[in-house]
Amino acid sequence: MTLGTQIPHSPDRDRTPAPGSTAERYLTALRALGVQTLFVNAGTDFAPLVEAYAQEGSGGRYPVPVLAGHENVVAGMAHGAYLMTGQPQAVMFHVSVGTANAVCAVINAARERVPMIVTAGRTPILEDGAVGARDTAIHWAQEMYDQAGMVREVVKWDYELRSAAQVEAVVRRAVSVACAQPRGPVYLTLPREVLAGPATDGPRGAAPVAVPAGPAPDPTAVRELADRLAEARYPVVVTTAAGADPDAVEMLSQLCERYAIGVAEAGPRYLNVPADHPFHLGLPTEAFGEADVLLFLECDVPWIARRGAPRDDAFVAQAGLDPLTSAYPMRTQRLDLGITTATTSLLTALDAAMADRADRIPPERADTLAVRAAEHRHRLEATFAGPTSGAITKPLLSRALAEVLDDDAVVFNEYWADPRILRRRTPGTYFYLPAAGGLGWALPAALGAKHAAPERTVVAAVGDGAYLFANPAACHHASAKHGLPVLTVVANNARWDAVDASTRSVYPDGVAVRTDESRLSDLSPQPAFARYVEASGGHGEEVTDLDGLRPALRRALHAVQVEGQQALLDVRCAR
Repeated sequence: MTLGTQIPHSPDRDRTPAPGSTAERYLTALRALGVQTLFVNAGTDFAPLVEAYAQEGSGGRYPVPVLAGHENVVAGMAHGAYLMTGQPQAVMFHVSVGTANAVCAVINAARERVPMIVTAGRTPILEDGAVGARDTAIHWAQEMYDQAGMVREVVKWDYELRSAAQVEAVVRRAVSVACAQPRGPVYLTLPREVLAGPATDGPRGAAPVAVPAGPAPDPTAVRELADRLAEARYPVVVTTAAGADPDAVEMLSQLCERYAIGVAEAGPRYLNVPADHPFHLGLPTEAFGEADVLLFLECDVPWIARRGAPRDDAFVAQAGLDPLTSAYPMRTQRLDLGITTATTSLLTALDAAMADRADRIPPERADTLAVRAAEHRHRLEATFAGPTSGAITKPLLSRALAEVLDDDAVVFNEYWADPRILRRRTPGTYFYLPAAGGLGWALPAALGAKHAAPERTVVAAVGDGAYLFANPAACHHASAKHGLPVLTVVANNARWDAVDASTRSVYPDGVAVRTDESRLSDLSPQPAFARYVEASGGHGEEVTDLDGLRPALRRALHAVQVEGQQALLDVRCAR
């Protein structure tokens, strides 16, 4: 947030907003349409909203304001709150500069189809002559020709509120567009003098929001897919984000178990099926060699050619709200059948179609898939088995975290926590960094989740680089301010692993690999991260060896669950 220096003005230009301001009407409309919380990072454009909240009295008419010290934290909190509630969330920033700080988080929300009502003040249009007109020099410097242009490529709709008469219609439009499938953020600018003006004309009351139902699959396509799946020798469903709808988790699990269909996960960003599903085959590359029919369900990047691809003779179907992932400028993985559909709609229709074809399923298929799933589990256990003392590695940290968390705990993972080791089983308990990779997401999202579901244990699993991106001082301040005790586990190896991994991938035999070139990835010397949380009254520890890891995790969980304190473990990991 960037604020200008206030300059004095003459008493005859002081104006008090009239009762029933547009700001009051706007906040009332948000609440009437189900927006319970307004996550904010405020500035000079908020004056009418400040006055409206001051006049609210005991509260209840407007969304509850939740303040955080950085826009990325604000938007991340709204993202996490949506993941817990499934309800649209609203945020507001300070004009152009506040929006600029939040663009990364808005891109994350767009790629994950989060219905976020992103609002920002707009520099007063009028230079004089109205309540809310320009009264500080920064109002000239912060004005842009096209403020919404910063986010237009990733939001579904953008608009500027122009009159009190249209408040309810504009808010209704924003909520309905954001919630229509595929969901996503919208952007609304609010000029200060419009918010400050009287709201005496136009219709009142908020009509119900009409959100179109999600698309249903084409019946002919469902029949073809069911024929292929029923007659296949080795059919596999591959998913990345089916679990974005928690109801889909059980439906997909039962479909695969009932009709002997394997399931694999490509970079899962949600819990899509329980980790102990009897036909869980692991990564899709582990199944590509045998799979003769593949259904890629909500996979924005179904496979990466250099890491493995389906057989040339395999039948490939892709299904989801946007099976071609049309928001991505280039994405050409082949498909033999494409189905535009909501996940649960497809699973419902496919279950019925498969029931009619159950007698065509090869009887030996279930045994084959069960054997392959068991082989996958054995490989996994062998790969991630390790010592119980000595240096800490990220796989060993994942294993320790899995051992101390209960099934209801919610994990927000930004890179290091391996879902294959965490073995989560309950829908809505695992979320991975959004597809856009906008860093600094997990800790703010964990805070928003805790605000929306205070009874849940919430964990942010972050690397040291991602933790720095999260504006940790602002995050821990928000945790203390709003009473949001979350556990942050920092896997700290003092470098950006993603940069090193990319270099190894592109130049496996290059000089950089041979010489361990690290000037663009080395983050040492690292701060004492535990002090960050202690500065906001939380529990902080540095952990350096495996012997101390599990006791430290249990102490941190006790601080969060029993003492109501936020906690952070700075876990020094081997490179």
